[in-house]
Amino acid sequence: MILVLLSVIACGDPDPSFTVEVHGPTYHADVAPILRARCEGCHSAGQIAPFTLNSFDEVSILGAQILDSVETRRMPPWLASDDCNSYDGSRWLAQEEIDTIRAWVEAGKPEGDPTDALPAFEPVKDELSNPTHSVAITQPYAPDFEGSDDDYRCFVVDPQVETDGYVTGYQIIPSDPEIVHHMILYLPYNDAAVEQALAYDAADEGDGYTCYGDARVNSSMLAAWAPGSWSAEYPEGTGIALPAGRPIVIQMHYNNSGSPGAADATEVLLRVEPEVQDELYSFFWLNPRLDIPAGAESHTEESETSVKRYVGDLPGRLLLHDIGPHMHTIGESLNATLVRPDGSETCLIDVPRWDFNWQFGYTFTDPVPMEMDDKVRLSCTYDASDRDEDTRWGEGTGDEMCLTTMFVTYEAE
Repeated sequence: MILVLLSVIACGDPDPSFTVEVHGPTYHADVAPILRARCEGCHSAGQIAPFTLNSFDEVSILGAQILDSVETRRMPPWLASDDCNSYDGSRWLAQEEIDTIRAWVEAGKPEGDPTDALPAFEPVKDELSNPTHSVAITQPYAPDFEGSDDDYRCFVVDPQVETDGYVTGYQIIPSDPEIVHHMILYLPYNDAAVEQALAYDAADEGDGYTCYGDARVNSSMLAAWAPGSWSAEYPEGTGIALPAGRPIVIQMHYNNSGSPGAADATEVLLRVEPEVQDELYSFFWLNPRLDIPAGAESHTEESETSVKRYVGDLPGRLLLHDIGPHMHTIGESLNATLVRPDGSETCLIDVPRWDFNWQFGYTFTDPVPMEMDDKVRLSCTYDASDRDEDTRWGEGTGDEMCLTTMFVTYEAE
């Protein structure tokens, strides 16, 4: 609330004064808490964002741009709508928060009472408890930004796991957070996939190899990270199997933040335990039969597949803990819905505005049970208005995908 003192001079009135209470948001009391919760993890010194949002002066200058970014939901970088399901650590702005920012901008961006100011922002670098293994990019890598602001690079690393175990948590330590946009850790399925990754590495100049959409080898997702967090724990009592001696692939997405000559040697800490109560499985739920007509402004591809077709008709059910959407650059939106035999539905994830540059996994606040006779309806919409040829499934930059990663545990009857 702002208390405004107005002095009014009218005919016959020497100098009357009165106060008017104006109800509206201020920076310190209303806007700063939203930015602290949703934005400052990236928009702070030394982080990936190209400018900081830590003070009234910085934010007020960019008020109109901030409003446009949140109303179009380009920012904050969180693609999954809270109207679909509930996810841990959601950065999805409630409409009330967007309305608060709009009201503040329209009111002239008042600062408010400085005594309401938040304490200085301090990045929270949460650490993995009891890490057992470390893997890192062996040679500092200077991203190639020639002709593009993005560089996707895969590195084959050996975690030196001597006995079979389960990854139950991980921590990402980028040596240069200003250029590390996100990271995905892939586990090759077998020795042949490892050999293929090593062949790509040997054939590509320098350390690692170019990898646009994924690791380019048969693999499952082991971990994913994006700015704003540092460590992650898998659900208590669960872990992903990691065979002894199996190398893994670190896929890095670097973004040109204006740091010329910057090089990165990201380190990944793993906690590998010999046993877990429930094995956590990751797999890709996908629709590979894409046929997107050239020139189509809004084309939707939809598939519906039963759970048992993916995992077999097992005597039990799955618990879905985490989901991650994935398309390429002409993707517009994605939705995955669980459809039960009785016709009832549960929205798993809804991405109203896809952005290839921000790929996350979303952990459900409450795991979703999936029975063997349930189906998953996967719907992906594309804008191919600038394409002269039809687009189909593939790993290349001009190809497309329609999939979600799913992390599940199995409950036997």
